[in-house]
Amino acid sequence: MTSTISRHSGARDLLAAAAALSSSFENAKLFPLCGDGSDRKFFRISNGSRSLVGLISPRRVAAPLADENDSYLNIGNHLYSKGLPVPRILYADTDAGIFLLEDLGDLHLQRFALSHAPRMESIYAHVIRMLASFHRKAAQGFEQRLCFDSPLYDPAFVYERELEYFRKAFLNGCLGLDTAPEELSADFEAIAREAGVTESSLVFHRDFQSRNIMVWRAGLRLIDFQGMRFGPPAYDLASLLIDPYVKLPDRLQERLLYLYWSAAGHVLGVSKTVFLQKFAAVRLARNLQILGAYGFLGVAKGKKQFLQYIPFALRQLSLHLARVGRQRFPRLTGLVDAAYRRGFDFL
Repeated sequence: MTSTISRHSGARDLLAAAAALSSSFENAKLFPLCGDGSDRKFFRISNGSRSLVGLISPRRVAAPLADENDSYLNIGNHLYSKGLPVPRILYADTDAGIFLLEDLGDLHLQRFALSHAPRMESIYAHVIRMLASFHRKAAQGFEQRLCFDSPLYDPAFVYERELEYFRKAFLNGCLGLDTAPEELSADFEAIAREAGVTESSLVFHRDFQSRNIMVWRAGLRLIDFQGMRFGPPAYDLASLLIDPYVKLPDRLQERLLYLYWSAAGHVLGVSKTVFLQKFAAVRLARNLQILGAYGFLGVAKGKKQFLQYIPFALRQLSLHLARVGRQRFPRLTGLVDAAYRRGFDFL
């Protein structure tokens, strides 16, 4: 284990911080945990009877400018103070990128749901209720200063961070289609206007999917909340329903959509019609973002395991484009058709 630990910069600092937090961790051992798409490193710090999770997250932006580490700490403390089901942050050095967290185990919603497939709808009904509670409580006292890159999911953010990400990382980087920015600009501008907001008093998680939800002590816990910002709560619902890790059937997605409206509609401040219109727009934006992420992780980062989720995400995108009308976004629809003709040789 010592040789494994030595390859991770900051691991000794984690052990020192844990020992300073409690004498019961003075002789603790460190075990690397499997990460996902992030470059951050997670470890379990254990003395046999007690355990913590250690996080090493190198700072990318020099203080006093806000960094992802600052948002992780501040948003985590904010959510915990509202009684929301997030891990307690026990120690943080945002400059060094060292965190100690409450240990929530290893069981993601993805694995739990897939291993209890006959109970899928009941399980996801619990998740929907948690999401409705999250959207109701998280906005209370939430401030722009908590966000490290952009506090608002506005059309410019949608265009650059989700739609252009799809073009560069998926169409060009993964499929090799070599599409230029102007080829999709008209479609992207329309999608960005419909999905983005110019102001909002509500907040959303922005990566609310089954690998960011832990099943722990017969309950649910939410992780990876550092990307929260002001914007449409419908985005989180879309992220959950079209999540390629679980592949929820279309009819179940529809039932859960209306369950969410029943649980949270009264706090959203819009009519059901307006909510469904926003959901359709952010569902499309999220779908494109997902494909961009899988293309980037699978090709640029060499994490080939993410490529297996592309076919489902692409099918979801094609289905949604058909529902909104293939002529609404003609260039995007044509390129999705081209992607299907290319096949999935990259898998």
